[in-house]
Amino acid sequence: MSATRELLYLAYRDVVYERRLTLCQVLALLAVLAPLLILFALKFGLIDTLTTRLLTAPANREVIAVGSRHYEAAWFAQMAARPDVAFIVPNTRRISASLSHLHNPASGRTATALQMIPTAAGDPLLTADQPVPQGMAEIVLSASAARALDLTEPGPLIARIARTRSGQPEFVTWTVRVVAILPAATLSEDAALVPLELLIATEDYRDGVAVAALGWSGTAPAPTSRQFARFRLYAASLNDVARLEADLTAEGISVRSQLAEIAALHALDRNLGRVFWLIAALGLIGLVASLAASLVATVERKQRELSIIRLIGFPTASLILYPVAQAVLIATAAALAALLLYWPLSMLLNTWFAASLRPSEAICRLLPQHILLALAATLIGAVIAAAWAGWRAARIEPAEGVRNV
Repeated sequence: MSATRELLYLAYRDVVYERRLTLCQVLALLAVLAPLLILFALKFGLIDTLTTRLLTAPANREVIAVGSRHYEAAWFAQMAARPDVAFIVPNTRRISASLSHLHNPASGRTATALQMIPTAAGDPLLTADQPVPQGMAEIVLSASAARALDLTEPGPLIARIARTRSGQPEFVTWTVRVVAILPAATLSEDAALVPLELLIATEDYRDGVAVAALGWSGTAPAPTSRQFARFRLYAASLNDVARLEADLTAEGISVRSQLAEIAALHALDRNLGRVFWLIAALGLIGLVASLAASLVATVERKQRELSIIRLIGFPTASLILYPVAQAVLIATAAALAALLLYWPLSMLLNTWFAASLRPSEAICRLLPQHILLALAATLIGAVIAAAWAGWRAARIEPAEGVRNV
């Protein structure tokens, strides 16, 4: 152990003494490591940003039914129990799912044919701090609908729906209250999120059925269990969209989703990964070859000194550690220098792309585990590079030092 410590100390002192040569070796490794770090940070930052945008945009996880069918309560219960379904709520016929007029008495503005979207607890369109509308008199407006009504904060509105019954036009009005306004990025169309019971009530009214809760006249409701024409469905993750689409299609349900965009993202991730690992492999091969040649040259140049070390009794195993220790020191210095160079370059790149990034997003980013992985790979490459030089050092005979005296 004492001999090993002494030889490691000698290796360190030799690196410090030949500081110019050491600096050249560090710069040679830095020229390979720094671009690899930036390249990997760009790959990870870009894919992470795109994936986060897809995940945070609820529309990308939505599976939309094309056309209308008859869905019973048992079908909705079965779908809600699936682990790959994050949210599902029944929906009425498209022709019934709209408000004829929505009037803002404060501004005098009116929106016509405003789409109604059923909502419930856990709706991906609602954030955790936004209330879920309840009953027949609460709604949530999209940002564009709020702008059309000149509504800047929650408040009362006058809703109206119309129907034709026995050839005569009829309509009803009632007061609704906007409890929240969605961000513009969440829902781009003019729409209102409403409780399912309100959507059912408006469908019944248009079908000529009485709605006792609101005092709307009509025929008595049918005693049969209710069936729904459509649904709103969101997958638990992007990876679940394909499975849900396939299962629904197998049931004979025509659906559409953002599967093509999701597949394009995965393909981009795979292709960027292949490009990165190809460039990384070429760079590491060059790094190992360059460092190995440099260390072998050092062993050849110091053959007399190393043979004297063997002559005074240092074991072969300790002598092998001499180039390995130097390689680790040089690689560590190069890795730290690459990290110091990475920080300002990554901030510069993120600044350049700041206009197209959202808060907390970064186009160039590394996680702590990525940095540790890069450091470990560098050190492993250095040890591999030193293996040839270590083998050369182990073959030096003690007599070489005596012959050169």
